[in-house]
Amino acid sequence: MLQSLEEWTRRRLRSAIWKQWKHGTVRYRELRKRGVNPRLAATTAGSAHGPWRLALRQGLAIALPNAYFDSLGIPKLTVR
Repeated sequence: MLQSLEEWTRRRLRSAIWKQWKHGTVRYRELRKRGVNPRLAATTAGSAHGPWRLALRQGLAIALPNAYFDSLGIPKLTVR
């Protein structure tokens, strides 16, 4: 139960960050800056899908891994 809540929270955070990067050029630049390869960054930034769906894509998982949220001090709900 807590694990699914933690996964939902991180997905919600990825979605919110994606919304803050309002334009495709900014999204592409931010993905590239965070280590996503050019082709994946372009397909992710140019996608017509909404932020909630894109939060599950590999591009955002690479750019915003769980370690990123740990570095922000967001507490974990489960111990793995």
